[in-house]
Amino acid sequence: MIRLANETDAEAILEIKKGIILSEETTKFFISSPDELEDDSENEREKIRTSREKGNLYAVYEADGEVVGFMVFFRYDMSRLHHAGAMGMGIKEGYTNQGAGTRLIEYLLDWAEQQDGLEKICLGVVSGNQRALNLYTRMGFVEEGRQKNQVKYEDGTYADDVLMAYYI
Repeated sequence: MIRLANETDAEAILEIKKGIILSEETTKFFISSPDELEDDSENEREKIRTSREKGNLYAVYEADGEVVGFMVFFRYDMSRLHHAGAMGMGIKEGYTNQGAGTRLIEYLLDWAEQQDGLEKICLGVVSGNQRALNLYTRMGFVEEGRQKNQVKYEDGTYADDVLMAYYI
């Protein structure tokens, strides 16, 4: 089930982020390093409050009675950019490859079509995250550019930041 996030979801969302960033298999999928991981549930609650007040989208995916995924979309504030916004998402390990990401994006796209003047959904994805790249491409996002070696990991290796967009 997908629903709008509420402030009580903050801890579960932080746990998902921690699970991704601290996992050896998925840590390179986020730009934040494990040392930069925010563990501030009040800050996360504020993000949820702010998104609602500004008319943005902050949704969660529930399975087995718990929050196992999240999706955020923030529309750009500046008038020349207000026709677009940026999205991000995360799925708890153990619930990946089961359609949660697809359903969250479908939810976002349905929501976006109802938003006045919204024309474009933007995202950045680390080049090594092939699972996400495949999902976004399958859902209709197109690559618009690539920032080469934009992400430098602690071990000295690099990844590109792949810039993608969906046109509503």
